[in-house]
Amino acid sequence: MTDTLIADTADRLMAEVVTPAAVRGLTDRAAAAPVWSRLAESGFLDALVAEAHGGAGLSAAETLPILLAAGRHALPLPLAATMAGRAAIAAAGEAVPEGMIALAASARSEAGDLVAQVPAGEFADAVLVPSEGGAMLLAAGMASLEPTGEGTVCRMRWRGANGPAIPGFDPLRAGARIEAAEMAGAMEAMFATTLRYANDRSQFGKPIGKFQAVQQQLAVMTELVHGARAAADLAALAPDAMEAVATAKITIGEAAAEVVAIAHAVHGAIGMTEELDLHLLSDKLRRGRLRYGSERYWADRLGAAVFTAPDATLLDFVRGRMFS
Repeated sequence: MTDTLIADTADRLMAEVVTPAAVRGLTDRAAAAPVWSRLAESGFLDALVAEAHGGAGLSAAETLPILLAAGRHALPLPLAATMAGRAAIAAAGEAVPEGMIALAASARSEAGDLVAQVPAGEFADAVLVPSEGGAMLLAAGMASLEPTGEGTVCRMRWRGANGPAIPGFDPLRAGARIEAAEMAGAMEAMFATTLRYANDRSQFGKPIGKFQAVQQQLAVMTELVHGARAAADLAALAPDAMEAVATAKITIGEAAAEVVAIAHAVHGAIGMTEELDLHLLSDKLRRGRLRYGSERYWADRLGAAVFTAPDATLLDFVRGRMFS
């Protein structure tokens, strides 16, 4: 009942606020302010914060419908990252900052500065940056933004970075789980859009969805979308398990490439037009595959974990690491 209520509320909110026109206009923090204000009013920001700290105390699995809804509407703002960040900061006993919180995928020292790769950093008011034993909370306003030319992350540079420590929180793992879940939602929306188009578009006197070749493509798409959702569910049930998060990022990333290809193939020439809203979902999936570690990165980590694990069999590894 709770999951249904959250899912319905999230879907209604996203449909009303995160329209295709709104998404196209989200270019910076100022442009995002009206949309963010509506999202903040929903109460979702403190969904993961423990009840003792004034939040709803929900689990990652219980809030998964919010991430899926955000993905279905190609929301580029760090809503889920802010939810995870606020919960971690509150648990550490630190003051939770107002506004959007982004999660840095990586950070390094460079000529005395701290340089971080931050997806959605251009919107952030605060950033959780990986540091020894957890993360460090830094004000986005104290950083300079540098172009990367990749269109997937924002490079942020702090001179003399110093902020509260958030022990035990891994921004990379949390970001990968969130990105995978939102990608699964985007794939669901892409499938629904493609199926609707196949049933509406006629060729030779009948809907193209009646042609066997198109039906085969839609069948493959269905399998990939449902597999992605299962992987997202698994990661949400075990958000602290690297193995579950890695599996989700790999599975969903690989599936996304094929789902995008099928969707645009079914749409044909119209799929090349910039005005088509399908491009918003395609861009969401393209960015998602590269953010917080590619499939190859997580495959390397997962493979290393398998080969160094004391488990007797691969089945024991899966049972012990992903379902315990």
